[in-house]
Amino acid sequence: MDLPARAQLYAFVHPVCWPWLWFQLWRLGAWIQSNKRDVLFHVDRYGNLRIDFISDAPRDPSRYTYEAPVVPAWASPGLASDMPETLAATARPARPGTVLPLRELHLISAPDMLDTS
Repeated sequence: MDLPARAQLYAFVHPVCWPWLWFQLWRLGAWIQSNKRDVLFHVDRYGNLRIDFISDAPRDPSRYTYEAPVVPAWASPGLASDMPETLAATARPARPGTVLPLRELHLISAPDMLDTS
């Protein structure tokens, strides 16, 4: 972290807590340098850092990445689907649109927890 960004944090924190804020910022900076990840955090009046969000880990360049075929899908029907053309022309949807779903899906988010990784 550069000095102008830190100055705003020190102006917010009570001067008695500046050593604690310095130590917290030093630890966070070391973690950011070692893991190569960005962190969104906030500071309270006593110099305590609370991490809100951590960015995704950097991508490993040696991992497999998908490369799209040079020929567009509409130029070769074999690329568009695994289904043979004769069967695709007579195929119907597996579930008619008039059937109502038997259950609804709801998302329940996990409670906020500290990142321990």
